Amino acid sequence: MVAEAARAGANGGSPLVMSREGFVAHVILNRPERRNALDRVLLLALKRVFSDLRQDPGVRVVVLSGAGGSFCSGVDISEEGRREFYKPPQQIERLYQENGQEVVRGLQSLPQVTIAAVNGPAIGWGTCLATACDFRVVSTGAFFRIPEIGLGMYYDVGCLYGLLSLVGPAQAKRVIMTGEDIGAAEARSMGLADRVVSSAGLAAETLRLAASLGARDSTALRIAKRQMYAATVAAKRHLGLVELELTTAYYGSNSDGFEGLAARREARSPVFARESGDIRSGRKRNRR
Repeated sequence: MVAEAARAGANGGSPLVMSREGFVAHVILNRPERRNALDRVLLLALKRVFSDLRQDPGVRVVVLSGAGGSFCSGVDISEEGRREFYKPPQQIERLYQENGQEVVRGLQSLPQVTIAAVNGPAIGWGTCLATACDFRVVSTGAFFRIPEIGLGMYYDVGCLYGLLSLVGPAQAKRVIMTGEDIGAAEARSMGLADRVVSSAGLAAETLRLAASLGARDSTALRIAKRQMYAATVAAKRHLGLVELELTTAYYGSNSDGFEGLAARREARSPVFARESGDIRSGRKRNRR
């Protein structure tokens, strides 16, 4: 699996690579030059692959990994990457939310068991993809980070519920509000990682888990997963709708998110506006 990811990165080509190994499907994010950051093409490719896998009864386990030394560094915030995603500013984050939520729902609702093989940094959207999987096997050199608030943004795209369900409110607040790196050992202790292994042992451990799960009755596994998904889908759907409303209001009247992204691209500290809108009513707060 790791070897396949390395070859995928070396060979270039498609931003998403899928291969089969018996009843296991390997889905590899293949933009190592951008640390597997998600641009429009990769996001749409994920939607298509998850849709195709849903119809494949021969696949029992899906393994998601990243080419090169990263799992996924989040949304591509380069100028080129942002242009691919967005058109007029008022449509920016809403368009991303709608497509992003489809990817998250598609991954979470796959009938097959899903495993994230986290071989390196999982940042922002990378953490979201990992928490959307059923299991996470993490290499000792990997870490999780949610940097959105430091960029004048907030954790979105239906990702919050996945994190909350794994680590609980207190830990989720710390991870999201501080933007701290969460190493593999700490991730294991808080429930974010199921197994932690050396980088060299990541492929073997992931395949062992996949083989163990795949050897179980596939119908019973699918029913169990569907039951658990159904138990949370109503809450997640409500959260997704709320996020779309917040996104439209926040980014439609507040430039801080764009300032944060510009500052990151230009390797400087962001200068956020002192005056910001009330995202629920559009009212402005007085300057301090």
